[in-house]
This record gives sequence, structure tokens and C-alpha cells, in this order.
Amino acid sequence: MSITLSIDGQELSAQEGQSILECALEHGIDIPHICTHPALPASGTCRLCVVEVEGMRGYPTSCTTPVAEGMVVHTRTEALLKLRRNTLSLMMLEHPSACLVCDKRELCEQYRPHSEKAGRTTGCHTCNNKSGCELRSLSEELALGDLPISPTYQHKPLDRSNPFIDRDLNLCILCGRCVRICKLQHGTGAIDFVERGSETYIGTAFGRSYEEAGCQFCGSCIDVCPTGALAERYAKWYPKPDQTTESSCQLCEQACAMRLEASQGKLTSGRAVNERVPICVLGRFAMAEFLNGTDRLKAPLMRVGQVLRETPWDAIVPALADKLKAFRGDGFTLICDSANSLEDRYVFKKFTTEVMQSQNYIEIEPNAQGLALGSIPAGTKAALLVGALVPTAQLDGLELLIVQDCYPTETSQRADFVLPAAVLAEIAGTVQDSQGHHRPLVQACTAPGLAQAQWQPLCQIAQALGSDGFAYDAVGAIGQDMGIPEAALQTERDQAPPVATDVKQRRSHFRNHLIEDRVRALRELDGAEAAPVSEPQAELSGGFEILKKHEIAPNVHEIVIKAPDIARKAQPGQFVIVMVDGESERVPYTLCDWDAEQGSITLVVLEMGQSSRKLVLRQAGDKLAHLVGPLGVPMEIKHYGTAVLTGGCYGVGAILRMASALKEAGNHVITVVEARSHYKHYYADKLEAASDELIMTTIDGSLNIKGHAVDVVAAKLKDGEKLDLVVAVGCPFMMMLTSRETKPYEVKTLAALNPIMLDGTGMCGACRITVGESTKFACVDGPMFDAHLVDWDEVWDRRSAYSREEIRVVGKTESVTAQHAAGHQCNCK
Repeated sequence: MSITLSIDGQELSAQEGQSILECALEHGIDIPHICTHPALPASGTCRLCVVEVEGMRGYPTSCTTPVAEGMVVHTRTEALLKLRRNTLSLMMLEHPSACLVCDKRELCEQYRPHSEKAGRTTGCHTCNNKSGCELRSLSEELALGDLPISPTYQHKPLDRSNPFIDRDLNLCILCGRCVRICKLQHGTGAIDFVERGSETYIGTAFGRSYEEAGCQFCGSCIDVCPTGALAERYAKWYPKPDQTTESSCQLCEQACAMRLEASQGKLTSGRAVNERVPICVLGRFAMAEFLNGTDRLKAPLMRVGQVLRETPWDAIVPALADKLKAFRGDGFTLICDSANSLEDRYVFKKFTTEVMQSQNYIEIEPNAQGLALGSIPAGTKAALLVGALVPTAQLDGLELLIVQDCYPTETSQRADFVLPAAVLAEIAGTVQDSQGHHRPLVQACTAPGLAQAQWQPLCQIAQALGSDGFAYDAVGAIGQDMGIPEAALQTERDQAPPVATDVKQRRSHFRNHLIEDRVRALRELDGAEAAPVSEPQAELSGGFEILKKHEIAPNVHEIVIKAPDIARKAQPGQFVIVMVDGESERVPYTLCDWDAEQGSITLVVLEMGQSSRKLVLRQAGDKLAHLVGPLGVPMEIKHYGTAVLTGGCYGVGAILRMASALKEAGNHVITVVEARSHYKHYYADKLEAASDELIMTTIDGSLNIKGHAVDVVAAKLKDGEKLDLVVAVGCPFMMMLTSRETKPYEVKTLAALNPIMLDGTGMCGACRITVGESTKFACVDGPMFDAHLVDWDEVWDRRSAYSREEIRVVGKTESVTAQHAAGHQCNCK
């Protein structure tokens, strides 16, 4: 039954039973909301979607209020906007929100469009959900400004205890979406609200693991989370997907409809097309990691003597055609399995019967685990195996072995020719599900290197052998030749397939490859231990013992290390190189403090990528594998006059010794340190003792001055205060802004380019940078440079040079346990 109502002066029609919110969204009228989601029934808990309805008292929630004939609704009155803004502000008080009220947000977005890796999230630019955060969108829509009171930080550890999901409950706003979707899709929820009042959080009953609580790892909780509190560990640090494709899954006979997300040609994630019906753990979490394995077959290989050598396709095809001429007839066999697309199998069979004139086309049906094992017929002299499908003992009598596969195997190692195969989301075509329905495969990402869809090289070889009927230019032409009916996605289900509701029913193999060999987190689902990545190290001989390790602010760790030789020689501005264990990369860290008498040095380390996480996982008493230093050119300490030192993040600690040295040299030292919020400040007492004046700023205004350190510098310069030296140490964005502000006043300004260092010795070239007319290396020529001469655009390019490699490994380390004491270190009131 159709109903007529008015929303914001528009006469609209709606269906009986619809809510005001559903009607408004259907007609393009946006009403802010957060707890409501298309995959969930309405709950009305967030109170952001409140509206005014003429004749109705109060402010009803539009998601739970049904439409009525003649209803007059207002969604944008001044009272509603104020109410929503206040409601959102209250939500933000326990959610890292400083970036949302930052006056430099727009400029920051230009230089930092993608998330930077971190441990726990303390701001938008370190949030994995930056590009899709609904709170960010709401804050813009509602013009969120200052928060009514200072926010708090919950200091909850980043939970990495389950195989696939990172949980940062410091971001959780208790909207309940994850709890509701779990109960809705699986009947009984693995997670729920735990504790009461201000202690409430989302967790499992009695602190059980996700597996013990019955989680099926469908990932639906991640899909509905509005804030990034729940994140897919493998995909979280990839850039925002630049391609989204709807296709079908090939990992089992269910052929579930999937929404595949890719970034820069790489598959990053798979989600259910129908948000109300979950998919299994393989489709949701395993496919992307399986496809992106570093040991994928990427180039054709041809045996030369005892060695398989990479050979271009234009050389492989004629060489293979020449070899195959001698094996026409039943001396040739092609073996594949039915997990391949219909188009691939059609070409396989056509190639066998028409080109090779053999009846030995063998198609194996995989068992319930996905294993497909067959035998080579007697009399076979040449075989083309689409995977490792036969016992290796059967390969001994072959005169020619061709293997087409996506990963190397013992079978491919014995082949004469190896053809790299595109698979799964890398191909287009058609599959049949368990009911015999045709389901489409749509290419969603790029195959690695020179890998091709499996039908392509066979068609090229057939043409090289003079056969007609193989001049297909696309997979669609093969389908037309076959007469395949139009395929449709599997979206009509009203309940999940068994494999999505019982994780133990998943297939273990694809193309006879054990999936957990490529997706190691799957081992945890069967009770096996996860691959150790950052276990406590064996006892190391020598020094470099950690004397003290303490988290002094969220993600910021003070580490005191026994290193007497370095402590005796250290000077302000220098750094050391640390290797945590024998397999770690060499990472430079700025020297913050040292004690020659005690024989110790102090580092302030941000938990960011793999190496820093390894370091902050160490505890007092552990020893480091290697520690080298002091390195770098010391800062020139002399009498300048008035010296302003600005620090942010790790730079707050890094300027400590610079400040004390400049003060001892007779300078008037003004230290200005910035943080997103009051709980991110540290070292206040130490910096106050080392300076003549200490100024602390916060982006959200929760402590003293609102703004950045550079704002203080700019204000002093505009007021005519004479500054003789400005030093900026922190992230490149902070140092770049400082350089821009001081340049018109011709104030000597130094910036520390430690953030772009990699190896720390000048050998890798990663920190090569243009300074004025010269090319410099930050590690050996710096780290301090004239900030006005630095090519800051080049700095940003250097910062992102190794992001893909870092993303691949950062998800493999365990969680850093929160050790932060109650309160914070800035002594603010």
C-alpha cells in the first residue's frame, strides 16, 4: 500500500511498513545515522537520525519510526543539527578524534592520502579505515568543531589473538553493529557487549578466544564496522581499493557471489555481494593472500640442460609447438580438474582431441577437500598437467612434461616446460555451481608477471601447429563457441551455505595446493599453532641488553639499552642502527638521551611497521642482536641567540638533548611540542628542565594551546619576535609546514630527515634527497639539513617507496601489550 508524506517540503510516496529513514534515503534525502546498516534491522541506539515530526512529541529516531499517511517530517532544523552535533561530540570523547577537528586537515589529506601503518590508532592518518570511516563523513557533514570536554583514551591493547581480525577497541563507539550482524547471520553470536557502564566493550563471553566462542570468520563484523575498530589483518594497510568487481568464487562448488576489491592491480579483499548472507573464510580472507604469494610462477620456464630458465612467450610457444609435433596421437595426455573454468576446460579438450589427435583428455573431480588426483594412462609419452595432479612416480617414463600452474611444485620442478597460470580473481569465464547453474567469473585483478589465463597459451600453440578454430581474442568468444547460456551471480540465497556456517567444512586445497601453506592463519582454525614470527629470542652473547622498556604514550615506547661505547661518544642529533634479531632489517633510531656513567642510551620508538613492533615487543632483560652507532653528523651546537625547538611524535624525545646542549651554549631555548591530544604528550618534566620556556600544544585543544607547534612559531614571527634558529623534528608533514612558515622571515631552520632513512649507512640509497642544488644522503650527510633547501615533494616519494613490501609483512607480528600506566606523562591538569 502506497503512502504519501512530506519530508523537508518534498511530497514523497512510500510503502507501508517503511521507516522514515528508508523512505528518505530511497528518495535521495540523507539523514545522518551510524547504528543503522542495510544488512541489519533498525535499532535506534545512536540517536543521530532523530527528526522532527509535526504533531509528535520529542525527536523520534527516523530508523525506527514508520511512515504514516500525511506525515510531515523535518530533518534539517537548527535544533536537530545542534542535537546531532552534540551527540557526535559525545561519541568522540572516547574515540581518537583530534584529526577530525584539526585546522590543517585539508592540507594533511593532500600529503597523506593513505593510511600510515601503526599499532593502535591514535588519529585518522594512522587508521586503516581512513577512506571508509563513517565518523569522518559525519564530522564533515555536521561541521564538528571543538569537543565539549577533553577526550580520554582507553589504552586498550590491539587485539591480534585471532587469525584474521585485528581489534582496536580504542576506536569502538559501541554502535553494536558487529554484535547484531553476528547474531543475525549465525543464530547465536560469538561476540556481545561485555561489562556495564563505562567499562562496556565488545568481546567474547568469559574472555574466550574467537574460535572457542564459535566464530566462523565470515568477516561480516568487519564489513559493518563504521570506525575501523575491526580490521582485516591482511588488507588493512593497502590503499583504498581503486577497483571493485562482482564475480564468483572458484574455491569450492558453491560459487558464492563476491565483491572483490583490488588496489593497484592487486586483490586485497573479498566480501559478500549480498550483505545479509555471509561467505566462508576462504572467500572472505584467503583468496587475496593466496593470489599475492611472493613465490607465484610469474614467467614461462623452459628446461635448458638441468636448469629451468625464464623464457619469453614468443620463444616458448614455437619451442613447445616444435616439441609436440612428435607426440600427436594417444601418446599425448592432458589432465586437469573440474575446478577450472568451463572455457579453460573446453580449450583443453579441444586442444587434446583436435590438435594432438588424442583421446586422452582426463578431467578429475576434486574431492570434498579440493584434492584431485589422477593417473597417466599407459603409453603416454608427453603430458600436459594443469597442476600437480598425478603421483610424481608416474612422471619417470615421460619424454616430454608440460606443467601449467600458479605455484611451483615438485611436479613443475621436473617439467620440461612450465607455463605460469592466472587463476581465481585474475581470470574471466564461467563456472558451474553444485546445482548446475552457470556463474560468471569476472577478472578483478592482474596476474603476476607474465602469467596468462590457461586457455591463452594453448590457443597460441595450436595456431603455431597450424590448427584452425583457436583464434580466440577473448574468453567471451570461447563461450559463444560453446553455446554457454548467460551466467548470473549467486545472489538469490536466503541463507548461507554450510561452509560459511561451519568453518571446518572449508576446502583445504585449490589446484592441489594446500591453501594454508599460502595463508598460514588458516592453521590456527584447526588448533595448530600459528607460524612464529616474533617469538622471544634465544639468549644472545655480548651486550645491548634492554635495561628498561616503557610505553610513555599510546604507541610511543621509551627503551633504555646498555651500550657504553655509544653512550661515551653520542652527540645531539645522532642516531643508532638496531637489529632486533638475526633476521631483522637494520633500522635507524634517533638518540634521545644517554648516560655515559651508566653506559646506557635511550630511544623513543613509535610502533609502526614490522621492525619497530619487533623492538617494542622486547622487555627489560632481553638482548638485541646488533646495535651500531653513534652515526650521522652531530647538530652544530653554538650560540645562536633565541633557538626554538619544535617536536612531534618521536621528535618530542629526539629534541631533548638538543635543547639541553643549546641551553648550555648560552642560547635562550624555547621548546614547542605538539600532540594530537593531551594523552599523547610525554617528557614534559624533562623538556621543561632542558629549556627556558616549554610550550605544549594539542590539535584538539585538550591541553593549553590548540593547534600545531608551527602555529606557535608563526605567531611569534608575526608578532615581531626575533628567532635566530628553528629546529623541527617529527613527521615530514610537520617539518615541511615549519619550513614554509619560517622561510619568508629568513630564519635559519633545520629539519631532521630521519623518517626517510632505511639502511642508515648510505649503501641502499633509500634516503637520497635533493637539498638545494646537491644530492645528499640523509643518513651520512645528515640527518639535519637546511629545511628551506629540502625538496619536500621528494621526501614524500621516499616515504612511500617500500610501502607495499612493508604491508606484506606487518600483519605477521603479534600484538604489543599495553603497558601504559593510568594517566599520561605530561602532568597536565
